[in-house]
Amino acid sequence: MSMEAWKQKARSWWEKLGKYRYTVLILLLGVALMLVPFERKSEPAAKTAALSTGEEDLEARLEALLRNVDGAGAVSVLLTLETGPLQRYQEDAQSKSGSDGTQLQKQTVLVTAGGEESPIPVQTTYPTYKGAVVVCEGADRASVKLDIIRAVSSLTGLGSDKITVIKMKGNWEE
Repeated sequence: MSMEAWKQKARSWWEKLGKYRYTVLILLLGVALMLVPFERKSEPAAKTAALSTGEEDLEARLEALLRNVDGAGAVSVLLTLETGPLQRYQEDAQSKSGSDGTQLQKQTVLVTAGGEESPIPVQTTYPTYKGAVVVCEGADRASVKLDIIRAVSSLTGLGSDKITVIKMKGNWEE
């Protein structure tokens, strides 16, 4: 098929579209834009957000650990935070003297690695917990309850008065 035949076919389709031709053109342009890959750069805020998942991670690890306690059975854990995780970054401070006094300017130090800029962490403060609730099948036995309280206390730093262990509802109960 020659180039002239292709042009003739294209004109014929364009005329058949009539009043919808611009709508189809915009639709095709949108599809083409969706197919273009875009690279997203990670931001330091995304890194601090990753720290907040530590609570759910600790809950899951605690549940897996407590299931291994003799007589505990199925376990579910809920932790409440008093303060969340915080991360402090390296800062460069400069003082400037002027007519209005001395001003201290701070700027976060960034390191480029692999084409990405990221701040240098100097201190990570882990979360402090307010309380814990553990629901398990074997909570009616005092020895199981005590073992669970000791385990949760040693991992979270909570006192035994901040940890509640409750018997899990069985399938026969309503």
